[in-house]
Amino acid sequence: MPGLKQAALLAYEHLKNSLAPYGYYPIPGTAGLWEHKSRPTKFCLCVDDFGVKYWSKEDKEHLCNSIGANFRFTIDHEGKNYCGLTLDWQYKLGYVDISMPKFVPAALKRLMYIPKVSPQYSPHKHVPIQYGKQHQYAPSNDHPKLDAKGRKRIQSIVGSFLYHARALDYTLLSAINETSTTQADPTTFTEEECQQILDYVATYPDVFVRYYASDMVLMIDSDAAYLVLPNAKSRIAGYFYFSDHPSKTTTPSLNGAIMVVCKALKNVVSSAAESETAGVFINAQLAIPIRYILDRLNHPQPPTPIKTDNSTSYGFVHNNINQKRSKSWDMRYHWLREKQTKNEFNIIWDKGTNNHADYFTKHHPAKYHLHVRNTLKYVRDRSLPEKMILSAIASTFPCDLACEGVL
Repeated sequence: MPGLKQAALLAYEHLKNSLAPYGYYPIPGTAGLWEHKSRPTKFCLCVDDFGVKYWSKEDKEHLCNSIGANFRFTIDHEGKNYCGLTLDWQYKLGYVDISMPKFVPAALKRLMYIPKVSPQYSPHKHVPIQYGKQHQYAPSNDHPKLDAKGRKRIQSIVGSFLYHARALDYTLLSAINETSTTQADPTTFTEEECQQILDYVATYPDVFVRYYASDMVLMIDSDAAYLVLPNAKSRIAGYFYFSDHPSKTTTPSLNGAIMVVCKALKNVVSSAAESETAGVFINAQLAIPIRYILDRLNHPQPPTPIKTDNSTSYGFVHNNINQKRSKSWDMRYHWLREKQTKNEFNIIWDKGTNNHADYFTKHHPAKYHLHVRNTLKYVRDRSLPEKMILSAIASTFPCDLACEGVL
């Protein structure tokens, strides 16, 4: 029944009742993860897509017969598509590529995109820091407001590319995060920001993320940027990825992100150290259900390493500082000390150049975005080979990256 609010819940309850006699049930405390009471089969349910992990042909047939007793279904034995994502499995090489090859061209056509800057190597505007200047003013917010038609277009752009940014092109998250804060009452400046986002995705229409095989140990890089959003708000970021067990290597290898957090802090904090600690706090809370899911998938977790580049935040968590003016931290952030003491997390310090979450908290210049795409490879591009990226860096930005504080 189209429009029935209870439809999703009724369908879910019907599925639970239909599969219960065959021994399948949702795992409590998880979102969409199911298992069998005696068989090792597990599957993740998203709307009507089943991502199944099974160990034998008998287990697969048992699940198919259980579902087929009440539902019609199709099977993708190669696991090529899931939730709109295209999966290219390379088992012999030890990695899988995930992409959405037709999404960006279709979205640009639907939004009637007209190029303004092509190619565009930065998803957002960059305001250079003026070192030594006595008066540095916040950007003006007195731009003309858009009408209802313009507001709807802004919301369409943000909504269209939010899933794309979360699932694949993480480099969009900072720009989408800032634009979304003004989409309810947008101005001509918001319109310019959205145009730059469209130019950027048109430059990289076919991106993909590569995940390498690993020990499935969760790693987190946490960072925050102090007072970078309107109304004295700060932005926090977290880069969640899988790597090998810490006992095997002292330097975990970078992998494709399973999740990138890029959001504004709801509360106004009083210092950069507090914003960094808030970032560690939020990322640690998000890690708890992931750790639980991994444990139920037979990937037991050691204390999860969480990397921060702020020494005060690190000292606060490890109780190595003399607390004087951080009283406002007490109610929320002593939780981190308890988890550190119980060995559920391992908060470590490392310099900012080794913190992969740093990229998502600030508005970097275009030259830095090109540098990151060529070196760290958060996302990869089929439409723009690496030689073209290097050529763009050399021709468009001939100055030395190191002189600009990029390296």
